[in-house]
Amino acid sequence: MIKLIHILIISATLWGGYLFSQCQRPSQVISPDYKDGWGENSQSKSGHLRPGDHYEMRFIAQAGIKYRIKATAGSNEFSEDNISFQLVVKEVNHIEKDGKVTYKSSEVILYDSELAGEGEEAIILTSKAQSLSIKVKIDDVNVPAFTTLCAIVLIEAKKAKIEGLK
Repeated sequence: MIKLIHILIISATLWGGYLFSQCQRPSQVISPDYKDGWGENSQSKSGHLRPGDHYEMRFIAQAGIKYRIKATAGSNEFSEDNISFQLVVKEVNHIEKDGKVTYKSSEVILYDSELAGEGEEAIILTSKAQSLSIKVKIDDVNVPAFTTLCAIVLIEAKKAKIEGLK
């Protein structure tokens, strides 16, 4: 009987630690703007990062859908001040040199949160499906080096309004 009680206590402790160590879902920390037609996209992610760590995630933008990206980080209290991100697309250019055509890919930064002005949002709309990258970095904050912060990347989506002649 005592062994069973010990096993239950250890199991409850491990299970509680596991639940405590998990980051919240992105929409639980950053509220999507449902009133304006935005909704959480399933490509949103959360996870633990240490200060100074970098993380790159792939993101597929579908044609005719407008996307807005937001990021925050923290443990109990979340802030946009201790996280930065870039929205990047790979562009392939063909170069003709000495009669030979070669292809060179380069990264084009569509949005950089560190260079963005006050109130400038990361919004993208493409005319065709496109693979993008979101590069996330936890800025050095005043926490011990072994501490991890929960990084949240919320991708909101809404159907774009079609303008022009039909």
